[in-house]
Amino acid sequence: MQVKTVTIVGGGSSGWMTAAALSKACPHVEITLVESPTVGTVGVGESTLGHINKFLHLLGLKDEDWMAACNATYKNSIRFTNFRENDGTHFEYPFCAGLDLTDKPNGISAWSELSTLYPEEYGPDSFAEFFCTGNTMLAKYNKQTKDKQGILRNYNFKYDTAYHMDASLFGQYLKEKIALPNNVKHVLGNVHSYKKNYLGDLEDVLLDDGTVMKSDLWIDCTGFKSILLEEWMGSQFMPFDKYLANDKAWACRIPYIDREKEMHNVTDCYALGNGWVWNIPLWNRIGTGYVYSSKFTTPEEAKREFREHLAKSDPKRAEEAEMFEINIRHGKRRRAWLKNVVGIGLSYGFVEPLESTGLLTTHENIIKLVDTLNRRDGFVSRTEIEGFNLAVDQQVTNFRDFVAHHYAYSKRTDTPYWRWCTERHEYCPDMHGDHMLMNASFPNMIGNIVGYSAYPPDMIGGMFIAAGMGMRNISTKEMIFYKEEISNKREEVHHTKRMYEQYKNFVVDHVQQLPSHYQYLKDNIYGGKDDHAL
Repeated sequence: MQVKTVTIVGGGSSGWMTAAALSKACPHVEITLVESPTVGTVGVGESTLGHINKFLHLLGLKDEDWMAACNATYKNSIRFTNFRENDGTHFEYPFCAGLDLTDKPNGISAWSELSTLYPEEYGPDSFAEFFCTGNTMLAKYNKQTKDKQGILRNYNFKYDTAYHMDASLFGQYLKEKIALPNNVKHVLGNVHSYKKNYLGDLEDVLLDDGTVMKSDLWIDCTGFKSILLEEWMGSQFMPFDKYLANDKAWACRIPYIDREKEMHNVTDCYALGNGWVWNIPLWNRIGTGYVYSSKFTTPEEAKREFREHLAKSDPKRAEEAEMFEINIRHGKRRRAWLKNVVGIGLSYGFVEPLESTGLLTTHENIIKLVDTLNRRDGFVSRTEIEGFNLAVDQQVTNFRDFVAHHYAYSKRTDTPYWRWCTERHEYCPDMHGDHMLMNASFPNMIGNIVGYSAYPPDMIGGMFIAAGMGMRNISTKEMIFYKEEISNKREEVHHTKRMYEQYKNFVVDHVQQLPSHYQYLKDNIYGGKDDHAL
């Protein structure tokens, strides 16, 4: 088909992100966005991953352009507390393009060797420090820098930081600053009914005011309802409930008590008895919520558990928090692109928010759509459509499995919920998939078990999760030395230890002199202001 006109149904962050990207990168396409005047958005704060920088680059946006308008803050890492064991300890998943192997001649096994020989010094939380020292220390001490002088090894501010943002405001910013100025037509109305042509394509869409819309390509951004893709076109919903238990959340917005301390440059994830709590520090407030499983607890008990958790930092703030419930429908549609309808955002699929995949799958699928529509000036064949479907299907499935690892690798068995996560849930579809998945998430360490070591270059995040959970590919001191002369191997390990600790001490001294995350934002993004418009 030849795509000359595109109509996006649904506003919000996914709708306006799609409109902005298409209007910026596909000048040969005429774009209309139909938005309901009555459907609102949740707006609890959104966390992103470093991948979003590609999307911002596509739009030509710099941090100084949009962050202040969206109450955005920086994010250098994801912190997981009580996921390994229910003992208050945590580990980091910092952003980095690759592992820092400087002065580590034995590669990824260097940490396992140190962890085996010196378990008290090199526990599970040390993996991130060992292979991503700069960004891990920025997260640990809540500092921020662009590192223009290149002092921090293996750290690139542009790609190794992501954002916490108000996604609703981000959508509005893209609407006002990019989409509408680039001639996107904005129509207010609710879709009512439709008519298909003889090929089964969506031909006419009737709005509730009687307006008839026509388009070559329709983009479904109607959220979990998936009105066009699932309801009208029949793309079957395939749930992830065999892999992920969490299906509900209590969320709230709470004020800061001390911005300097509470405005972390990490997304805090804190495991409780039946799920986990997110903590997303925006500029104007904190967005927080408890993602839990209704299979193992009731909404009332989950709310009590959540308030009890919040009360640990401030009882008054916890008591006054106004909570609202969110139903999570995690899964995907069988096809993201069916006939002349494409689902973007929640209308296609969703993985529970543990790894910030909500906006991730949205902007990644938008980039794939832009690429497809530009490849041959809007002409799209069945082959290209199925190629798009294959790419987005593999991506969301990989994200599902990656999130499942955060539970499957845990050592917790203290509640029925955690026993299901670690012993009962089906996080891999079959034995072949089991081996491939485990290896892809944690090369060499798990690879030693399954006998296969190749892995996709963008899957290194799984190594931080597995190591943080206490996994290593060497289990005893004897296993370190069984192939080589003991004295030579011991000296190699000691040399790696000396070189790393020298660099680590240097980084810690440097990072402690840097401005706090809050101060950096205040000076560089918010113009020295202590507050920003709510």
